[in-house]
Amino acid sequence: MARDRKMADAMERRRTSNAPCLVTVISLGTGARPTEFLKKVATCDETIIQTSSPSTIDFAIPRFKSRLSFLTPPKEDVDSVLDAIRASDVLCFLWPLSGELSEWDEQLLTIVKAAGLPTIVSVVPGLGGIQNHKKKEDVRKGIEFVIQKWSMSNSGVLPADSVSDNLQLLRTLNETKKKPLTLQARHSYMLVENLEGSVDGETCTLVAQGYLRGPEWNANNLIHLPGYGDFQISKIETAADPHPLKPSSKPQDPQIIASADDKIQSLDSEIQPDGMDGEQTWPTQEELEEADKEMRRVPKGTSSYQAAWILEESDEDEEDEDEDMDDEEEEEEEEEEPEGMEDLQSEAGESEMEEEGIDEDINMSEVEKYRKERENAQWPDEVDTPMDQPARIRFQKYRGLKSFRTSTWDPKENLPLDYARIFQFQNYKNTKKNVLNKIGNDDSDAAISKKHNGVFASVFIEKVPVSVLEAYKETKNLVLFQLLPHEQKMSVVNMVLKKHPSCTIPISSDENQKFIFYIGYRQFEANALFSSNSPGDKFKMERFMPQEKTFVATVYAPIVFNPATVLCFRQDDKGRQELVATGSVLDTNPDRIVLKRTVLSGHPYKINRRAVVVRYMFFNREDIEWFKPVELYTPSGRRGHIKEAVGTHGHMKCRFDQQLNAQDSVMLNLYKRVFPVWNYSLFNRNLNPSRFVERSRVESINLVNEDAMEME
Repeated sequence: MARDRKMADAMERRRTSNAPCLVTVISLGTGARPTEFLKKVATCDETIIQTSSPSTIDFAIPRFKSRLSFLTPPKEDVDSVLDAIRASDVLCFLWPLSGELSEWDEQLLTIVKAAGLPTIVSVVPGLGGIQNHKKKEDVRKGIEFVIQKWSMSNSGVLPADSVSDNLQLLRTLNETKKKPLTLQARHSYMLVENLEGSVDGETCTLVAQGYLRGPEWNANNLIHLPGYGDFQISKIETAADPHPLKPSSKPQDPQIIASADDKIQSLDSEIQPDGMDGEQTWPTQEELEEADKEMRRVPKGTSSYQAAWILEESDEDEEDEDEDMDDEEEEEEEEEEPEGMEDLQSEAGESEMEEEGIDEDINMSEVEKYRKERENAQWPDEVDTPMDQPARIRFQKYRGLKSFRTSTWDPKENLPLDYARIFQFQNYKNTKKNVLNKIGNDDSDAAISKKHNGVFASVFIEKVPVSVLEAYKETKNLVLFQLLPHEQKMSVVNMVLKKHPSCTIPISSDENQKFIFYIGYRQFEANALFSSNSPGDKFKMERFMPQEKTFVATVYAPIVFNPATVLCFRQDDKGRQELVATGSVLDTNPDRIVLKRTVLSGHPYKINRRAVVVRYMFFNREDIEWFKPVELYTPSGRRGHIKEAVGTHGHMKCRFDQQLNAQDSVMLNLYKRVFPVWNYSLFNRNLNPSRFVERSRVESINLVNEDAMEME
């Protein structure tokens, strides 16, 4: 924490000396339009020199010897708002006199708070126009109460009606102590004001111009283009400042302040696994014969011909299994008729629903998720033992644990092939400490000197696809971030999340559900694996996203050093981007063991004190023998073990520590380790706004007609 404060103070000194202060203006409720608000503020001082760029409205204020750059993103566009806030020093909210917020305003405040807030300034246009002092104080207190309700750090409000009010507002924006985001304190960044490119075949050299903000830039570090990935920098050179405090007639020649050298970071994000790695040579014929002689135990004096006719125990078991399978197939043939009747009943039910005219807009997949979530809440992780195949085959990847908390599980056992593609730290905490200690203390030749912090410069980005240049032509708030070492490498990222109350549909942890993650400066799509957020070295998989408690989402993604904020969205069936969960990065740890639990249940058939005959858990004798070492339990807390099988149809004798009652069920827990699905992809699609935007479309008031803002 002390190190982060030192970085923030150093960055604050650098920011106030060179680059203009960036202010994002967002109007809430029926507050003033940001552009009209800024026009009125600019009239408070005749010496203000106003310029503009495709992304900002810039004020050079000789009175305060400072510069301000204002961003006015449309509040309906989540991406534009978040990009603006990531680069801003101050966030200015325009509050309505009534203090009433629409549904989308409340959703937006939730999003920006979860993403991280810089220094906040609250302005109430029209507050100074209220003549009645008592009503004016009531309005002020009402708005301050709303601000405190949202836990804003600064609950005071400022008027913006008279010339003195606007001058005081500009003074506050300049002199207020800036609270940089963790993202800004760790990463060099730039708000792009001009973007050009020189095309060379299918790629181009992208030239991004803007003020160098954050820690010292380094030409050897990679740079992230939102939605398109990471690229290398060739050089950084100074450029003419388009918003000077004092206009100068002398043209300045471009000066190269940093160039990449042979220590430039690699773009490799994955390890290319060797398909032959771990393969063994085929044994020779002599080795096979020796192994066969060692494996077969025969009486002394038995010839090789006679030994070939001697059956081993495994051969006899296979014959018994074949006979049992034939018996089970005969039983299944006898039960085929009732299953057919159930199909007819389901078809009849569907025809009745069609005749009744059920609404066709109902999303049946969501209805099915609701049903499965209710079943999982009532019978957690419980599944039916299959009758068409042996349970020892169906659950062959599962194992029993004597104690979920204390039993050992090797984190390097039976890893998927995708784990050969990722990177893992030998010591995550030590690596993170070394990387963060170098921030602001980079003395390499490729780093810019401290005197160039905050200057207007051109960054040359190499080998960028031409499609990226075309896609960025209409982008206004383009923010580029430099990567820390290792942040381009793929690994397993764990995030602590909590489901947002606005998301009311069940969210399952399956392969068909992709989420949109906003982690720091990255935006990507990926499948997530949910698990419990609890102490220990093993964690139970959550089949559905919990409603109230926090959980951990595990994804394949580039390495991120915590703390870092996380926003999780989903795309609904109408193409809208809806908020699902918020949280922060836990760590980057591929060794996190997530276990999927499967519960098999049986019914007590005969109870004789502590001895019980259980049925319907298994349906053949071999399965009972296979799962015999696994401990049994009941919902009432009784513990027991399987003693022996009774007959050939799945009945078994069990013994418990206490007597059971007839209403008890007998349970058996099985576990297997699960991993996330590798389908990471960058997110650069424009989705439709949230459903709350459609409900909350209201027109902002016009500052020109000041009478509309007066409160009688």
